[in-house]
Amino acid sequence: MEIKRIKLKTLKNTRDLGGFVGADNRKIKPKRLIRSGQLGKASDEDIKILTDTYNLKTIVDLRMDAEVKEVPDKKPAGVEYIRFPLLDNSFLGIARDEYSLQSWLKVFENSSASPEELFGEMYVKILMSDKVVSMVGEFFDLLINQTEGSVLWHCSAGKDRVGVVTALVLSALGVDRETIIEDYLMTDYFSRSANLKAHIFLPLKIKNAKVRKCIYVLLGVKREYMENIFSIIDRDYGSTEKFLSERFGIDEAKINELRKNYLE
Repeated sequence: MEIKRIKLKTLKNTRDLGGFVGADNRKIKPKRLIRSGQLGKASDEDIKILTDTYNLKTIVDLRMDAEVKEVPDKKPAGVEYIRFPLLDNSFLGIARDEYSLQSWLKVFENSSASPEELFGEMYVKILMSDKVVSMVGEFFDLLINQTEGSVLWHCSAGKDRVGVVTALVLSALGVDRETIIEDYLMTDYFSRSANLKAHIFLPLKIKNAKVRKCIYVLLGVKREYMENIFSIIDRDYGSTEKFLSERFGIDEAKINELRKNYLE
């Protein structure tokens, strides 16, 4: 399986999902579905690559208000920008703004659970929050209705909220779960430079080892997070298809439209 990172100078975790094998052994069309981190610090050159080479038509921002205010997206001319704030303040910690980070550390310090356990629970909350129901449904409708050009969706780092949403999209397109998990895990690989710097410099800034471990967990991804989500889906719904239909209204007809639009 080839993970197709788009070679950009300032955006290290921006990927074209084209080429993944989906339903009926058909592949996802290239330059149609893009997952990414936030675009606020993207260079003009990188934005031009996305608009010209990848025919970017729509940007979907999954971040909370505080994150958007701290690092506003660059909004290229002719590209539609849509806000789907997937979470609210009850999910502080998954977001990357300073207030959220401090709140996440406070939760960890007051809990007997490990940071991995707490963060894994956050993934389940993303999936099962009532607020997410309408957001995911609207997002899928957007994908179905966009018949040309590419859609890019992002959160802050492009790993947690984007990871969950991407898992749902790839599942609907018929991509196998192991491929979905491997794609999710590649965030660690593409972010390895920034994560390495954190491991080098954090001990110089933060003496509390427990707090450092919490931040390391916050920066990374783990197979168990995604496997747990799929286990809950199977336990409560029996299949991803039934989960998408009963929870988000993404029924067989919509899945067929999605596959018609994005598989070749």
